[in-house]
Amino acid sequence: MAQEPGQYLVGYRRPPAEHRFRKGQSGNPGGRPKGSKSKAIDTGHGMKAAEEFLRLEAYRPVTIREGEKLLELPAIQAVFRAMGVAALKGNRFVQKQLVDMLARVEAEHHQTRMELFGKAIDYKMAWDKELERCRTLGLPDPNPVPHPDDIVLDPNTGGVQIKAPSTKEQKARLDEAIRRRTEAQEDVSYFAEKYRKARDEKKKARWLEEWHFEQRMFDIINDLLPERYKAKLENRSYREGASRAGTALGELKENPALRAEYLE
Repeated sequence: MAQEPGQYLVGYRRPPAEHRFRKGQSGNPGGRPKGSKSKAIDTGHGMKAAEEFLRLEAYRPVTIREGEKLLELPAIQAVFRAMGVAALKGNRFVQKQLVDMLARVEAEHHQTRMELFGKAIDYKMAWDKELERCRTLGLPDPNPVPHPDDIVLDPNTGGVQIKAPSTKEQKARLDEAIRRRTEAQEDVSYFAEKYRKARDEKKKARWLEEWHFEQRMFDIINDLLPERYKAKLENRSYREGASRAGTALGELKENPALRAEYLE
């Protein structure tokens, strides 16, 4: 259709004159609602926004009914549960999907365990060799973290366990605990000797109380330490009220009065 001079054609991206914005007029006169803000997406290191949204949806809690019970599960777990139900009902497509998914996950898990197992073996062998070299040359033992003796390997399962500190901060806390345990041992021996030599009953009672306090401190710390770092208390008291090796930590957890006395 030909346009006559001065005529305004209405069509795509050309609204009628009465619906067009006037010059200088905003298309949103009311502006942004008060208090509204553009939500920033924390994508994490190297993560794209779409990946973050996917995780948010995957782990969003949803409620499902299972028999007479209502369960709250992450959305992704609810999906897997629905797939499991469909597979049990004979859906062969879902059955194959689940088997393939599980096989892939198990294979990746096994590969990761084997890689970790190999690295742990290399670490232990390298440090064992270095420790032996230092002993042969009469040099001070290095103090690697974790110590190779604290790494336990299970060749049958490929399992790796670190039964001691694995960071410098954890090692510092272990050293402080051992220092306090050594102090408790010295005090136990001191108060035990004072108790045995005392003739005055009041003094004997006082020394016995101090003896038992430090003995319990020793046992609490010793119970907390990894097996390789445990020690045997000398001059142990077996009188009523004295702590026992292997039970002091449990008693501390169950007795509020003891917690107040030893953790204050």
